[in-house]
Amino acid sequence: MKKILGLDLGTNSIGWALVELDTENQEGKTLGIGSRIIPMSQDILGDFEKGNSVSQTNKRTSFRGIRRLRERTLLRRERLHRVLNILGLLPKHYALQIDFEKHFGKFLDDKEPKLAWKKNEETGRFEFLFKQSFLEMAADFKENGYDIKLPYDWTIYYLRKKALTQKIEKEELAWIMLNFNQKRGYNQLRGEEEEENPNKLVEFYSLKVIDVIADEKPNNKGETWYSLKLENGWV
Repeated sequence: MKKILGLDLGTNSIGWALVELDTENQEGKTLGIGSRIIPMSQDILGDFEKGNSVSQTNKRTSFRGIRRLRERTLLRRERLHRVLNILGLLPKHYALQIDFEKHFGKFLDDKEPKLAWKKNEETGRFEFLFKQSFLEMAADFKENGYDIKLPYDWTIYYLRKKALTQKIEKEELAWIMLNFNQKRGYNQLRGEEEEENPNKLVEFYSLKVIDVIADEKPNNKGETWYSLKLENGWV
């Protein structure tokens, strides 16, 4: 009597059977049989069939990176909420839906208000908070020959431009800062370099700019570059 293990190896499954065979009497019996399916998405299976190796931890690493990015985004928003609240820049309807007592800077449960939109308690409809700036933007478009309908959401970009040279409302400044805070951090996972190079020397300097010198000629794109001269002689 001898035992034989048979295997059927597929791209995402393994079949097996263990049989006992008596070659002299031409008799045998099956001791066990079964299969194991390896779950794979179609894209991973396609790469496997092409001979491209796929790390077993690659997918988990990707999910971990996404989770870290989300956690950092929420943490930045919570910290910014706390600072803006201390400075009194948040609109009242927005600040009332944020927890500043226990979970500092987090939205209250089942709440995630829009800073630029406020609900009218009488009509139940949401109203745009920065209507005056929107009208200014529409007039600016019209003066430049664009008499078109504009979405309210474009007002944020008009305010970003306006704030460079003119005074804006404190709530508008809070909207701009939260917008910048939301739209950063996509290129890489911040801090990964430090984790890979724990012995890297990092130095910080606090230096004053004593002179700003423009280049004599613009570059090929017509842009003028400037050199900043620091108090210790660095440029």
